Amino acid sequence: MKTKLTVASELREMIDTVKDPDSARVLPHMIPVLLDILRTGEPSFNKDSVEFQFRRCLVEILHRIPSSDVIRPQALPLFHGMLFLLQNDNEENGITCCKTIVYIVRSFRTLTEELLTEFMGILQENFRNVKDLVVDTLSEDSMPLDPNVVLPAKRSFKVLAEMTLVIVSFLQSHRPMALPAVQSTLPLNFEILALESPAQKKAREDYEAMGEFWTGMAPTIKNPQAYSDFISAQIKMV
Repeated sequence: MKTKLTVASELREMIDTVKDPDSARVLPHMIPVLLDILRTGEPSFNKDSVEFQFRRCLVEILHRIPSSDVIRPQALPLFHGMLFLLQNDNEENGITCCKTIVYIVRSFRTLTEELLTEFMGILQENFRNVKDLVVDTLSEDSMPLDPNVVLPAKRSFKVLAEMTLVIVSFLQSHRPMALPAVQSTLPLNFEILALESPAQKKAREDYEAMGEFWTGMAPTIKNPQAYSDFISAQIKMV
């Protein structure tokens, strides 16, 4: 695995310098291989593990592949691969997958009803998971999160924020197709916007009971970065 990571790291550094003749010879074969490795391998959620770093490197390579007509035939498989990782991998890879989807849509205007439906299904699952995530991480008795352990992509404030930006790209390039799907999720959007950290809610209500107004983050929140990510996701949804 360490050897694989070394090779993948070298490839990641080289990918930005690939010339057109080389890309036509290499990229059509490389992309399916990398996607297959990611699909068949086990996701890792520990930043210190070699497996985590290896998979992270492969996802970054796919994200950094230069836009050209050479990879146009690979656009759909790449899109499907990103959706698979959004459902099954960790949040750091999920964030990069969202950015790659935006890149694919903008570069090749590649969006089908099937892809849209699958993406919206993942988005709705993330919406539903966020409700429990707010309680688990932003209550007064929440356990501090381990900085070396990352959350699943489908249970992440950060990924939710990035998925809202993907929706923006869908509406910009395929508005007639995307608009009905986006409108159907509006009730869930408003539910997420109405969510409040339990610790924050108590601090606010305590101050209001005294005739005062609470601003800022409650000192009882054990995971300030998660709180910041949650608020950022709500802002991007708006």
